Order: sequence, then C-alpha cells, then structure tokens
Amino acid sequence: MSQFIIDRSPATILLVDDDDTFRGTIEILLKSHGYNVITAEGVTGATRCIRERKLDLIITDLKMDDGTGIELLGKIKEAQAEIAVIIQTAYGSVQNAVEAMRQGAYDYITKPFKNEELLVLIEKALENKKIREELTVLREEIAWKYSFDNLVGISASLKQLKSLAARVASTDISILITGESGTGKELMAKAIHYHSNRRKKKFIPIDCTSIPANLMESEFFGHVKGSFTSAVANRKGLFEEADGGTVFLDEVGDMPLPLQAKILRVLQESEIRPVGSSLSKKIDVRILAATNRDLSALVEEGNFREDLFYRLNVLPITIPPLRERVDDIAVLAEHFLSLEKARRGEGNLSISADAMERLVQHRWPGNVRELENTIKRAIALSHDGRITGEDIMFITSEPAPGSQRNEILNGTFGTLEESLKDRIEATLHATNWNLSKTAGILGIGRTTLWRKVKKYNIDRNEKVLLNQK
Repeated sequence: MSQFIIDRSPATILLVDDDDTFRGTIEILLKSHGYNVITAEGVTGATRCIRERKLDLIITDLKMDDGTGIELLGKIKEAQAEIAVIIQTAYGSVQNAVEAMRQGAYDYITKPFKNEELLVLIEKALENKKIREELTVLREEIAWKYSFDNLVGISASLKQLKSLAARVASTDISILITGESGTGKELMAKAIHYHSNRRKKKFIPIDCTSIPANLMESEFFGHVKGSFTSAVANRKGLFEEADGGTVFLDEVGDMPLPLQAKILRVLQESEIRPVGSSLSKKIDVRILAATNRDLSALVEEGNFREDLFYRLNVLPITIPPLRERVDDIAVLAEHFLSLEKARRGEGNLSISADAMERLVQHRWPGNVRELENTIKRAIALSHDGRITGEDIMFITSEPAPGSQRNEILNGTFGTLEESLKDRIEATLHATNWNLSKTAGILGIGRTTLWRKVKKYNIDRNEKVLLNQK
C-alpha cells in the first residue's frame, strides 16, 4: 500500500468499462489494495455516479457502447473538475488518448497492461491530485495573507484608499502607487494582484534601484545565447516569467531613461524583445508601479518620460504617511504585538498606556516599517513581555526642516562610523549589555557585535543618552 493511502482515508475510484470480465478483475485488484471502488458500464452510468458521489479518480475505457472516454471527460470537468482521470486505450488508439490528455486527463495506459503498471499510475495520479489541492489551498492562503484587510488601520483616509483599490483590483488598468518609504506600497500592490483575475499567475516584484543599469534590459526582457559575453544560454526575463500575471515596478522613478522607452513599448504593444534577438514576443502582464518620488517633477526635469508617466498613472493611489494617520498608530501597534505573540507562542505580551502614548506622539519618519521595528525592539527590551514607556527606543527622529542638511554641510552631523558606534552603544546600554539581545535588535551576529565593541572601544561603564524624546 502506498504512503499516500496510509496518510489519507482510502481514495474512491470510479471504474468505467463495458467489458464485464475486465471490469470485475480490475475491481478486485483495486479493492485488494485498499481503494474504495465504484463501477459503471459506460458513459451514462458514469455520469450518474459523478453527480451523486464524491470521487478522487476515474479510470475509463476510451471506447464504449454508449460513448467515449473523451465525452465522459467533458462531463467530469463540468461536474468535478478536480477529479484525476486515467484513460485506458488499445494500442491503435494512442493518438486519441493523447488528445484526451490535452483536454485534461492525467495520463493513459495501453491495454493489455500489468497490474503493477496500473497501480503505480493510480498512485501517481492521486499524488498529483493531492499536490493540486494543496496548491489551491496555498493560493487561497496567500490571497488571504495579502487581503486588503491586512492593510491595518481605522483612519478614514486608509479606509477610502482600500475601498478604491478593491474596486479596481479586478480590472487591468495600470496603477501608480505613491507614498513615502515604509508606508506599505508593495503590500498594496500584492493585495491588488491577489484580488484580481490574475491571482493564479505570478506576482513579480522588481526593485528598480537594485539592478545595475547595464543589466536591467536583460533582467527585464531576457536574452539569447551569445548576445553578450556571459550569455551562455537563452534566458527568460522577469516580464516573460510574469506572463499572465502582474509585474510590480518598485521605485520606478529611478529607472534609466533608455529602459523607460522599452517599458512604454510593453504597455503599448504588449510585447518584449530579448537582448540580442530580432524577434519580439507577445506577453500578457499587468503593470503596477510605485515610487516615493514626485514623478511629475521628474518629468519637468527631463528625467522621466511624460508619455510613460501618463501610461503608468492611469489610476493614482497615494498612501498617506503614518504621521497623517494618527488613528492607525495604536491599531498597528496592537497588530504587530499580536503577530509577535503568534510567532513566539507567547500570550503574555502587552503594552502599557504610557508606552502607547509615546508611540502616538512620535512623528514616524520611517512610517509603518519603523513602527513594526520599534515594537519588536520594545519586546526585546521589555521585562516579562510588558512593554512600558522606558522600553520604547526610537532609532530615528524627525529633524527640524533644513537642520539635518546644515549639520551635514557643517561637518557636525558626524561620520558613518561614529553613528554606527553610537547606535551599538545605545542598544548595549538599553539591554544592560545583554549581547545576544543587542545582536538580535541590531540584526547582526553575536561575534560581529563583539568585534565592533572591541573596534570602537565601547566601555560598559560609559553612560549614553538614548533617543527617548
């Protein structure tokens, strides 16, 4: 008996064949291996079973007195599309069996066959069905994970934004998502994709700032072998990988002008041309774009194509910064606290009123991402899972207008090394020199932390002032 059968209740198989002797023999074989078996003499009886019973697999002859296996296949897909189907065929009818596979059958087996051949094929068909079912569940879980409800907040502006995005998700129009860093632009893009008709296809995020300019065209559109020195084989680009799905162009304002023209061609003609190829390929993708820059200003400066701007900006969605959504701060803080509870398996995490007050009063230049990191850091600093005002440590603060620029120009802002030393020193003192906790907060290894303590001559007895204003 297969591992598949051991792991689950016995699969129910419908056996369809107009040869009574053959049908009876196969029925005995399958029952002896633990399967539940239902039999039918032809298409008519099988159709009745499909409507009345929950089935896992159908094994059907290709040619029967009252119809064909291909006709039955059509009825199966209408009633229970998830059922796996194996076609039995005589040697001379293999071409018809192949046609049945094109129409959705899992596989075919040629008569006469050995019992073991059939049993192995059944096991593979059922395993394939199990994988497809798990994939369906996974897609549903992903769609839930990136639902609009996961854009957490109760402010009127966010509710209006989610309502607008939900209304246009099922369309194919291009959307330009703008907002400061950390506001959740990619999360919004994923929610739109997973609530669109393209959700069963890929969502491909592309960070336009992370790909070197000389490699962008190849990364986006692929290349053919020999098109440049390191092109040792044909390679699909990200747009072709996303065919049928969605491409998310993050930080599109940083895209070089030459590549902007090629993106415009994708939007206008729905086709790409791999580097080194003389032939274009048709593709079907929806483009969502995001930026924290003012694209209209870039257009005026000549750094962004006006025609591309209008193609991308069919529907603009602007996510307000967290400082303009004060009502959302407490809700988000509780949300991140709940996520940490679930991740750690701890139910005693909580936040005090004075800690919440400090969160609400902060300006959040790093927006939602900064708030999430602040909650994680506060949990690490807290005692017994109760976050107090003293556990809230802000790594960033919002400078007065122009003050940071003046500090930099005057040389009083300090070097990068000095800033790094101050950050390590402040965190060490906040954790009472708990190296493991400090390394976790800073996102580095314990050994790396110790080397930097030695490098910067950080003294445990030296007092520092944390940014707790």
